[in-house]
Amino acid sequence: MLLSSPWIRYVAVAVTISVAYVIATVTGAPEAVTAGLSAVSVAAGVTAVLLGIRRYRPGAVWPWLLAGSLVLATVGTLLPPGVLQGRPPSVADVCFLSVTAGGAVTLLLILRKRNPGRDLAGLLDAAIITVSAGLFWWIFLIDPIVAGTDVELATRLVAAAYPLGDLMLAALGARLLLDTGRKSVAVHSITGYLGLTVVPDTISTLGTLSGSTHGHALAAALWVISPLMLGLSCMHPSMRELDAPSPVPTPDMGPLRLTTLALASLLAPATLLAQYVRGAALHVPLICAICGVLFLLVIGRLAGLVADMRRMATTDGLTGLRTRRYFQEALVHAGHRDHAVILFDIDHFKQVNDTYGHDAGDRVLREVGARLNGAVRAQDVIARYGGEEFAVLLPHTSPAEARAVAARIHATVRAAPIPVTATESVTVTVSVGVACTPTDVTESARLPLLADQLLYRAKEAGRDQVAVAA
Repeated sequence: MLLSSPWIRYVAVAVTISVAYVIATVTGAPEAVTAGLSAVSVAAGVTAVLLGIRRYRPGAVWPWLLAGSLVLATVGTLLPPGVLQGRPPSVADVCFLSVTAGGAVTLLLILRKRNPGRDLAGLLDAAIITVSAGLFWWIFLIDPIVAGTDVELATRLVAAAYPLGDLMLAALGARLLLDTGRKSVAVHSITGYLGLTVVPDTISTLGTLSGSTHGHALAAALWVISPLMLGLSCMHPSMRELDAPSPVPTPDMGPLRLTTLALASLLAPATLLAQYVRGAALHVPLICAICGVLFLLVIGRLAGLVADMRRMATTDGLTGLRTRRYFQEALVHAGHRDHAVILFDIDHFKQVNDTYGHDAGDRVLREVGARLNGAVRAQDVIARYGGEEFAVLLPHTSPAEARAVAARIHATVRAAPIPVTATESVTVTVSVGVACTPTDVTESARLPLLADQLLYRAKEAGRDQVAVAA
């Protein structure tokens, strides 16, 4: 029954091809065998992408770009070798670099749909990783290639384009992993494919620079597995939601994310230490500049976290109104000038919860909060004071104006029934207390207490009314 799933069957095929290639490489099989398995791997990847498009019909361009990238990679392997094999630039280099460009465009299309709003936190996190990785790529890969004088400039520029393209893919992959969208099998498969593209490119480039061939077999094995991983992302049902917009505006700062950002931030000083130990060029100005940029990015990320924490502390999660803490701070800052406080409580709210359930009670609270927004003035501070109790601070307000606002709140809340289930609605009423300075009390700190006393006076008088000081 389990093997009846197309995705599971594809996983079995992918594992079989990968293991067969590794065995063929370890046992020294003829080159025709390894080349044949490599061709089978690409064919399986292309077939999986096309089958995924047909089966899940994503209605987007990016799956076709992935299929085209694999075809270009296949064409590149059939052409005369280029700079990756120590030769002058050739058409094969155009194909391989086009594969990188296609992957970058694919990721940009996916990220644009997954993050339609402003995910500043995700951008900062990805920037921290990208800047750190960029330093590594420049010192160990790009600079040695560009600074070399033993080959022509055109060859050096084309050779440098490979690590630059890999850096771009790594940056976009980090952005995908660190955004707020759902981390499905398709997401992990896409990022796995990026890793299986970037890592062997890096191994090959480092080997070329050092004149060593020890890592070529590992790089070749990873290149063979990469199209299979790409096919895996399209064969899984989560392909349909790979570019679905994220419902979460801000990513959580979990332990894994925090550890990743910490390691990325430490990469610059670690690189400086590594260069010092091996007696190589220290690149002090560059590393100092990178450390400064990382410092500013981290500070920006911390500022965002502080802002998020303050927003959570001052905004009620259910109604979107201000919290009691924010209301009390606003009252302190209001001083002793003419202002008023309105407190009101939903009548018989417990009966709503007991009769229709707490979800219905939440609907009532949200709707009352929305109606309250429409009944007060722009300068007034509205808060959920507790449970089913709400408070309004009215700055620079006379007693007559405060009573008019209270009457408007009272009428607006009870104006129309509130749906509590798909078929039932209830009419909600409120009991209101109004207190003003300096006519009712002289100190602003006493306003909520007096308003609360007047609120209970309204309840004792029969509810569904406004009570003011005599």
